[in-house]
Amino acid sequence: MVKNKLTQVIYQVVFCTLAVIGIIASLGYFDQDFNQDFFLYYTNLSNYICIGFMFVALFITAKKAYRKETGAVNVAPTFNFLCVIMILVTFIVYNVLLAKQYSVAHYFLTIGNLLLHVILPIMFVVHWAVFCEHGKLRWFHPLLCLVMPLIYVVIILVRSLFVKSGLVYPYFFLNVDELGWGGVIAYIAVLLVIFVAIGYLFYCFDNWQTIRKKLRKQK
Repeated sequence: MVKNKLTQVIYQVVFCTLAVIGIIASLGYFDQDFNQDFFLYYTNLSNYICIGFMFVALFITAKKAYRKETGAVNVAPTFNFLCVIMILVTFIVYNVLLAKQYSVAHYFLTIGNLLLHVILPIMFVVHWAVFCEHGKLRWFHPLLCLVMPLIYVVIILVRSLFVKSGLVYPYFFLNVDELGWGGVIAYIAVLLVIFVAIGYLFYCFDNWQTIRKKLRKQK
């Protein structure tokens, strides 16, 4: 864990600077084409949540650095962990399931896409791994990773009951009209399992020192 606050502030400033560029790109500034359905996509909303968190973290870290306070800077550690899992799943789902519909040129040359779906998610996870204090998560915290995606799914499916034109289903795996409720539930179940699995994987990483001590005692 890196405790140097100046290093952390510099990292956060770089993240937030790239985030501002990503937000401007998401509003269609660079290609003069704003997508009114942008905020229906979970991948985009998850980025915005993580970006908002990082701006708050930057403010708090900079204030502590200015006051020369000692100790680790842990901003809302549980929520930070949930954001890490959320943005990591965004990264995986987008790059495995969704990116294949775009050309290689679009993937690498579209500023908003590259920042919001590749660079910023990786940077956010690295920030948690390198700068945040670990060993504080409880066994049930990975289960809380299901809350935000479930809220999103409920909102989209309820919205689909009233919206019948334009973009009704942001993702193919939520398209009840084509997949039926059984197909949609199956996709959602798989994604929720992925959320929990990644959550517990990172839980083990977070509590590795404690787990290693227990394993040593058992030998």
